[in-house]
Amino acid sequence: MHLHTPRLLLRWLCPDDLEDFLEYRSDPAVLRYQSMSPMSRAQAARFIKSQAHKALGKAGAYQQIGIERQSDGKLVGDCALKLRAGEPRIAEVGYTVNPAFQGQGYATEAVGALVGELFGRLGIHKVAALVDARNPASFRVLEKLGFAREAHLRLSYFDPIDGDWFDEYWYGLLREEWGRGG
Repeated sequence: MHLHTPRLLLRWLCPDDLEDFLEYRSDPAVLRYQSMSPMSRAQAARFIKSQAHKALGKAGAYQQIGIERQSDGKLVGDCALKLRAGEPRIAEVGYTVNPAFQGQGYATEAVGALVGELFGRLGIHKVAALVDARNPASFRVLEKLGFAREAHLRLSYFDPIDGDWFDEYWYGLLREEWGRGG
């Protein structure tokens, strides 16, 4: 898998990504709005190996797609993709960007390219995303791409860092809405 954007390359993770991957995937502050725990070096290496050489769009399991900056080959983040097992024409996406590279439009550019590929080549009907309501930067990415907030899930996520329950937003974008923007 290789999706090019003006600044980025979306591709499968590879062993050479380990150091860049650990920069952000071992940081509790990065993961606080996601249902993930920090990874050790060994866990990250196993995870990266498990993601290699997959076919885009395998139903029922998450796939992580690396976000590489083309100018220097730096892994700046990754996108998650999952097609529903019972209805593979509906995809769920997520994204994580290293804090050193946040605020530069990389998430919007990467997710936009992935969504375009899902609607185009894979013929997906709908793309959805679940976002912690305390993370406005994340839901602004979705809104810029034309996603609509479809639901407000009250106290549906337990944050072990804060030791409390928090709200989440469910966003969706239909294929016929793609390209209209937010």
